[in-house]
Amino acid sequence: MGITKKDVELLFYSRAELGVSFSKTLTLGRLEMFVSKEAIAKVKSIYDPAGAEHVSKGSVENKYSESLFKLLGADRVDSLDFSDYEGASIVHDLNNGIPKEYHNSFSAIIDGGTIEHVFNFPVAIKSCMDCLEVGGHYIGITPANNQMGHGFYQFSPELYFRVFSPANGFAVQAMYLRTSDSLYKVADPLEVRSRVELVNARPTTLIVVAKKIENISQFQTPQQSDYVDAWDTVRSVKTGVTEAGRSKTLNIYRRMMPLHVKIILRNLYDIFTKEKIDDADLGTIDPKHFKKIELAPTKH
Repeated sequence: MGITKKDVELLFYSRAELGVSFSKTLTLGRLEMFVSKEAIAKVKSIYDPAGAEHVSKGSVENKYSESLFKLLGADRVDSLDFSDYEGASIVHDLNNGIPKEYHNSFSAIIDGGTIEHVFNFPVAIKSCMDCLEVGGHYIGITPANNQMGHGFYQFSPELYFRVFSPANGFAVQAMYLRTSDSLYKVADPLEVRSRVELVNARPTTLIVVAKKIENISQFQTPQQSDYVDAWDTVRSVKTGVTEAGRSKTLNIYRRMMPLHVKIILRNLYDIFTKEKIDDADLGTIDPKHFKKIELAPTKH
C-alpha cells in the first residue's frame, strides 16, 4: 500500500478538476510514500505554480503519506487498518461494519491498495460509503488484471459503476485503467450496452473517483448491467409491454422475428459495427471501451 508519482498526479488532478476536497482525509491502511519530494514538487507546479517552492524536504520527509495530503489541503488525516503495526490512527477490521461514530466524518477516502485484501468486500465498501460526508469522494486504486495472487480479488469497471450508483447515493466521476506507461478512460458498460472486457498480458490498475451525493441507509445490491438488460428484454417480449425508454419497433421485432434469423442479423451487425484496434499497452481492444488520455489541468 503506497503512493507513487502517478498516484500523486491523480490526487492533484482530482482536487483541481474533479472538485475533491482532502480537508478530512481517511486512508485505508497507512500509505507509504514511493515518490521523491522533487517529483511531488514537479506535479504541484503544474496545478499550483505559486506554491511549488513550498514542497521542502521537511514537508514530505515522512515515510507515510500524511504530509502529502496536507499539501493537498488536509487539516486532518486518519488511517484505518486491521492492526496498529504501522501506526494507523483507527484500528478496525473492514470485514465488519464501521462503527457509527465514523459515519459522515470524511471528505475523502483513499484506497491505495487495501480493499482487494479484505475478504468481505461488500461490507468494506459500504463502510467506506458510510464514512464519507455528502459531497465527499472515494478514490480507489486497485488491481484490475494480471495481478492474480496479489490479494483476494481483481476488480472490474462494472463492479464500481454499479456499486457507486445513484441508487446507493453516489455518482462515478471518473474511471481509469492504468498500465505502467499509459492511462485510459473506461466506459460504463451500461452506457455502451456491452461488457467492457480486457484480455491482455500486462498488469493493469483500475482507478475510480466517486462522489457521494446523498445518504442512503440501505445498500442496494448491484446486478450486472447486461443481465438486467437481458431480463428486461425477455419480460418485454413475453408481456408485449415496451419498457420505458425502449423502442416499440424493436420490441415488435424481438417478438415476431424467428430466433435463427435474429442470430444471423446480430452477427452481421457485430461484424460491421464492432471496431477493434491493437494498443501497445492493452492489446486488442474496443476503442469505445478504452480511450487513451493524459491527466492535465484544464486550460482556461
